[in-house]
Amino acid sequence: MDLVAGAVGSIVTKLGELLHREYKLQMGLPEQIEYLKNELESAHTALCKVGATPPEQQDPQVRLWAREVREASYEMEDILDAFLVDVVEGAAPPENKNALLQRLKKMTAKLLKKSKARHDIAGAIADMKKRLQEVWDRRDRYSIPVAVAALGTKLDPRLVNMHKEAAQIIGIERTRAELIAMLQSSTHGHGDAGASSSNNRTKIVSVVGAGGLGKTTLAKVVYDELSPGYDCRAFVSVGRNPDLVQVFTSIFLLLDEKKYKAIRDVKDLQLLIGELRKFLENKRYFIVIDDVWDINSWQAIGSALHRNNNGSRVVKTTRNLEVACSDEVYKLGPLSHDNSKKLFYMRLYGGEDKCPAHHPEEASQKILDKCAGVPLAIITMASLLVGKSREDWFEVCSSPGFYRGRENKQVDDTMWILSLSYYDLPSHLKTCLLYLSVYPEDYEIEKDSLIWKWVAEGFIEKKTGTSLFQRGEEYFHQLINRNMIQGVESEEEGIIHCCHVHDMVLDLIRGLAGEENFITISNEDGGTSSRHKVRRIAHQNRILLDQSHPDSHRDMTQLRSLVALGCDICGLVLHPSFKLLRVLALERCTSSDNFEYDRHGLEHLGNLVHLRYLGLRGTKVRELPEAIGALKLLETLDLEDIGGYGMQVQLPSSVSLLTRLVCIRCDEYTKVPDGLLQKVTSLEELQICVDMLSFESKRQFLKELGNQSLLRVLRVIGIGRLDESVQAELLKSLGNLQELQHLDLHVIRFLESTPASTEWHKAVLSEQLRHLLIQGIMFPCVPSFIDPTLLPNLCYLDLCVDHMDEAGCGS
Repeated sequence: MDLVAGAVGSIVTKLGELLHREYKLQMGLPEQIEYLKNELESAHTALCKVGATPPEQQDPQVRLWAREVREASYEMEDILDAFLVDVVEGAAPPENKNALLQRLKKMTAKLLKKSKARHDIAGAIADMKKRLQEVWDRRDRYSIPVAVAALGTKLDPRLVNMHKEAAQIIGIERTRAELIAMLQSSTHGHGDAGASSSNNRTKIVSVVGAGGLGKTTLAKVVYDELSPGYDCRAFVSVGRNPDLVQVFTSIFLLLDEKKYKAIRDVKDLQLLIGELRKFLENKRYFIVIDDVWDINSWQAIGSALHRNNNGSRVVKTTRNLEVACSDEVYKLGPLSHDNSKKLFYMRLYGGEDKCPAHHPEEASQKILDKCAGVPLAIITMASLLVGKSREDWFEVCSSPGFYRGRENKQVDDTMWILSLSYYDLPSHLKTCLLYLSVYPEDYEIEKDSLIWKWVAEGFIEKKTGTSLFQRGEEYFHQLINRNMIQGVESEEEGIIHCCHVHDMVLDLIRGLAGEENFITISNEDGGTSSRHKVRRIAHQNRILLDQSHPDSHRDMTQLRSLVALGCDICGLVLHPSFKLLRVLALERCTSSDNFEYDRHGLEHLGNLVHLRYLGLRGTKVRELPEAIGALKLLETLDLEDIGGYGMQVQLPSSVSLLTRLVCIRCDEYTKVPDGLLQKVTSLEELQICVDMLSFESKRQFLKELGNQSLLRVLRVIGIGRLDESVQAELLKSLGNLQELQHLDLHVIRFLESTPASTEWHKAVLSEQLRHLLIQGIMFPCVPSFIDPTLLPNLCYLDLCVDHMDEAGCGS
């Protein structure tokens, strides 16, 4: 499924499933299905061409036709899904066939109540043909030839290195030195004593400039260089519509973890302001407040930053000169021509000295003029041109900018370049990128959970020999390579585990997603910006109202995705009308009435039979209903950090019935039932705590791990002391996990370590392994399997070793 083609591609697959499985279809129906399938395949090809064409180059009739096909495709898919779930996934035992038929008739009649003739799948197929034919009759058959370049599936090292070494690559040396000098200088020059006294006063410097100039990059470089010399430090982003309570919580988290734990449940803004003022009173602090849009937000934050005489420093970045009033101001301008050229060639070829002889210099000059010294524009344009022909270069540089009406020409041209790059993406990447508009500005998006959402939505195209997650990872890397998202590396492993979306890219994709009714962002008053049928809704940092009584302008009956981030979910009810929901993600949410939410919030969970993704990450839930076992299509169950504060959540035993699960994430606050892995054998990612299991149950669990041959990520928490026999069971299982890339074995409490079994020296671990952490098992020396010839991809290692010398180090 994708934005440009709606659910057309998905329907083609499901129609093929109807044809090839034994469903005892009515006479003549297979021929009708085959006809419909062929027509939709042709439509899919045409829609992909339309989606690759900028709007100003499209005939209005073509755009209208494309929208009608997409809208029809969603309704068709809902009908097919309802049939397949009821007949295949929810098949009743033989003795209840009559009951199943009655239930199917009732379900079909309800779905297709507009026509008395639609009582079964034959009626549904006939209706699909009729609906599609009506759309076909209203359009002219246009052909828009658009060539879409193939994208690399791995991270481009030029882009990775460029972001790593930003200070050396984007000509930031001068601006870095000037900002540091401004921060370190005294405000008043009244002799040495006066200068010294003045220099100890808290100083605030505002970095001001248009979007895309690199304000955040400059602030981060200066922060990394200066912050180690201060008592405490923090770097936080605010954004356009900030949750100030969350901003203050983030500041405390970075300044002092102990203080953060004391205030993390405080929701009163004035109380947080007072607590921060008291905390900073006697501290020498360095704080960066990034991306401040309005004066009110800054006044609230600024009032908490205690002006002391300890030499504290504050940097804030903003586009709004009014936000910088009364501060010292550093105005950030565009890059010089030489530095623009340097950055452009670095992204294209890895350096100016590596520029090939056939490089189109004339086109390059025109393109750099269009980029106007804006780093975001330069990197995005260069990323677009990687691997393109000379003809493509000249076509790009001669193309008029089409994104107008912004704050100034510099921003207009940057938005034009971002739009150009977006329309050059293949259709499936467009869809995955637009889905990122569900996240708030400056949100750190965790890579793996994002990809599992893409999988659940059906955005990932299958590829022989590659799992859907791995294919999604390729998409993620392609978006980074095109500079549409910015990767964030983990400090431990040096691998990209999260991403950010630049606010200008977010502006672009939110506009496109809203225009095509792809994502609906709810407003503060509980309404939405859409009067269409809502298929995906995102709530961000607000109090949720009861969704069981939709507004008159909002039709939620076809809702496929519900994402709530940082919300108060006390009013959220999973109403039975949400029966088509595929993704339910409640992340970092709270409830002003936990007890009431636990009683009613998830009570209809078992009705969401189409659900593929259930994520409650960081959302405190006291219990999960036993009815979760009815979610037969569930693929991802993310329960990380749902407990805490002395509370543990029992995972219902019915979870073991969810045989399609490919990802389970729990932690030490979640109690898992015995026998969880007996029927669940298709896992690719497993994070689980076994601390509460009995010794025999733990042994059985470690034995059953060996059946999970597809596992790529394994984190087992609370393994405790393991005797020789249990370690042998563990090693036998690990030997079967030849796809494993990430292995963590943790204890919870710091107990006396278990001596390593001699069996470890016979261990055979996956050659794919990149990350290995074993806690609680003491090795006498570095084990023999830690060998670059056996583990060629290993880049992170954490073991407890009793003794190391040249012999013990082995290789």
